Amino acid sequence: MGLRGDNKEEKAGGERLKLLEGRRILLGITGGIAVYKAVLLLRELRKLGAQVRVLMTPFSTQFVGGLTFETLSGNKVFVDWSKDPLAHINLARWAEVFLIAPCTVNTLSKIALGMGDNLLTTTVLAYKGPLLLAPAANTVMYKNPAVQENLKKLRERGTVVIEPEFGLLACEEEGEGKLAGEGRIVDWILWSLHPKPLEGKKVLITCGATREYIDPVRFISNDSSGEMGFSLARTARWLGAEVKVIAGFTTAEEPPEVEVIRVVSTEDMLKETLKAFEEADIVVMNAAVADFRPKIRSDRKIKKGKALTLELEKNPDILEELGRRKRGQFLVGFALESENLLQNAREKLRRKNLDLIVANPVDVMGSSHHRGYLVREDSVEDFEFESKLESALHIMNRIAELHLKR
Repeated sequence: MGLRGDNKEEKAGGERLKLLEGRRILLGITGGIAVYKAVLLLRELRKLGAQVRVLMTPFSTQFVGGLTFETLSGNKVFVDWSKDPLAHINLARWAEVFLIAPCTVNTLSKIALGMGDNLLTTTVLAYKGPLLLAPAANTVMYKNPAVQENLKKLRERGTVVIEPEFGLLACEEEGEGKLAGEGRIVDWILWSLHPKPLEGKKVLITCGATREYIDPVRFISNDSSGEMGFSLARTARWLGAEVKVIAGFTTAEEPPEVEVIRVVSTEDMLKETLKAFEEADIVVMNAAVADFRPKIRSDRKIKKGKALTLELEKNPDILEELGRRKRGQFLVGFALESENLLQNAREKLRRKNLDLIVANPVDVMGSSHHRGYLVREDSVEDFEFESKLESALHIMNRIAELHLKR
């Protein structure tokens, strides 16, 4: 029986996963020029299915009026206690996640000191769930020792600080201080909403396509996008793991807050994987590596001729090498087959000394819909989801369960 995800999709200029379907997010907005970006963030949260209530400081309404946020959220906007004398208590009880974006250095410092001088800071004092702050400020102000000391206090209390990004600021200076992008902020919200069965675990993931160069401009490769590997990295982080990705060529967007090491050839990937393998608890080998490479690589571009004959030699089998070396690591492989899928997957599981293999039919390539099997020595589970991200979350949850049972 197939296992399907609960998340749904909508069609509005393309399909969109409802990753935050029904989740309750309290969006706090403080007074800085980056307030206009909170409008775009609110739209994204709503598209992902979240229920959002907005809480603004009085000064922030001078940048963007409350009516804009009320229209986009579908809920009344709170600035003070005029709409509800117990707003700080009721909003704190309602929210699953409290995100303040943008968060000025003034507000984050007040929160660090336990001050409650407006509705937003008072609500923080009444709130017991995940608190996320996304600062936005002039670089010098953000780097001020007093502000950094307050940030340290907040982190020590368990507050998530979504670090600002480097770029051109409104003051026309360049440096660290830009509000984090929507993708990073959303990813942190998803992180805060998931349990952490992989807390303290190190997860190593390979993904993407390796390239074997024939000459400086031509190479042997495949059309792997890296989407599944990057989705596995995102979801492993949501489950609490420290994640490292070794990636070949990819076209998919890199996961936020994850270390990505880039490689070119299969030998490069083997070298980097072996460096990280010993410290890893879980290793997921999703890369589409080239099985063969040219025996001789030309240092110059090969001129066009009537015919070109290439002599190939076998590349090292990274997964097989890891199977020989593993000492307690939970090792996961992938198999993509056009026929005899389960038979070939089981044979690969045994031959390469794997703990689990994810077997996919070849028709999942290039498809947004994703299906396959989780194959172990004594069991087979099928799964089917509307996206690779949903499949990745299911796979990582199962890996966590199986790893922790060992």
